[in-house]
Amino acid sequence: MFAYGIFKIMYSPFKTFKEMIQNPKYIGPILIMILFVLASIGSEYARASKLHVQQTLPSTLDLYNPDPWTENCTMWISNGEIPCNSNDFLLGHKSIQFSITNNDTLWMKLENIGQINCLSTDGYKNLTFCIKWINPTADPPQNASLYLFSMDTTDHFYYDLAELINQTENDKWNNFTIPVGFDAGQWVNSSAQTAWNNITGLKLDLVWAQSSRSNLTILVDRLYFQSANFEPLINSMGSIIVARNAFNAVTTFSIYWMLSGMAMFIAGKLFRIKAEFKVFLIIVGYALIAMVVMQVLFNILYLLISPLYITIDAISPTSVFQTIILFTSSMVLLLPVWSIIISSIGVHTASDLPLSKSAVIAIIGFLPYYVLLFIA
Repeated sequence: MFAYGIFKIMYSPFKTFKEMIQNPKYIGPILIMILFVLASIGSEYARASKLHVQQTLPSTLDLYNPDPWTENCTMWISNGEIPCNSNDFLLGHKSIQFSITNNDTLWMKLENIGQINCLSTDGYKNLTFCIKWINPTADPPQNASLYLFSMDTTDHFYYDLAELINQTENDKWNNFTIPVGFDAGQWVNSSAQTAWNNITGLKLDLVWAQSSRSNLTILVDRLYFQSANFEPLINSMGSIIVARNAFNAVTTFSIYWMLSGMAMFIAGKLFRIKAEFKVFLIIVGYALIAMVVMQVLFNILYLLISPLYITIDAISPTSVFQTIILFTSSMVLLLPVWSIIISSIGVHTASDLPLSKSAVIAIIGFLPYYVLLFIA
């Protein structure tokens, strides 16, 4: 049988299953799993080549710690208490919370974050962060200041945030994106020693009117310097793609293979089919050729679409992003129907049950696929 029928199953399933059931072997499904792994790695490479991620500091590509400056309380100093808040955050697992009792001023400082270059063509062009201020009186801060330190705390750039802060609302997250660098306006330098190519820390200082003196809380999250440059995801993730996706593909295929095989075997027993569990496993294994085709189609899609540019806040162009979502969701939902059809033919060939009853068994067999799909 050519390649153990793994390709012939797509255009001649009746003949393939008739030959396979006479001499059932796992080699065919195993070859299909290998093809699925290779196709999955290929589609992930194709996808990564089309995803261009904005360069940020810190990098957002660390899956385990994508927001390090607002995950670690020990990096900050303040005139208030500095707990981490794991219940109210936007990115990662926590936000940094600053709280002070019966006061009208709350400041927070982040130091020793490196020599950050905001000057050259390749330097960072924006500082972006999110703030939530909480005041029981609901009055906004009267003054708000942003400082960027150059070398030390005596040499700094100053930016008046009061106008932006006054446009925010109490107890709601608000995003700020502030241009930085030589061409950015509204910054005032404290001395001639300040340099945009050597930013080492920052400070936020919020002051309320005396009449609004109260218990103050400020949460900070998603703090990054943003470059104008984008880097293909494959440049930084290429070495991880093979190992990670090979493991994920083997695990995914094995789970669907085992669960669907077991469900189909149990359903077959209800219809008094005497075939062994091995036969049902082989039927499902061959039917999962549809998953290989799905990954091949993903490859084609990623090779044909325009690049996507990903920032912390958005993905563009949105039309391409929506096309990917529509296509992938459709394939994930519809292609397993092909597996059900192939499985129906396999059950019919193995048991001589009518195709209608064989289809019922096949549908029951692939219920775990859809259950796991919607759970995930």
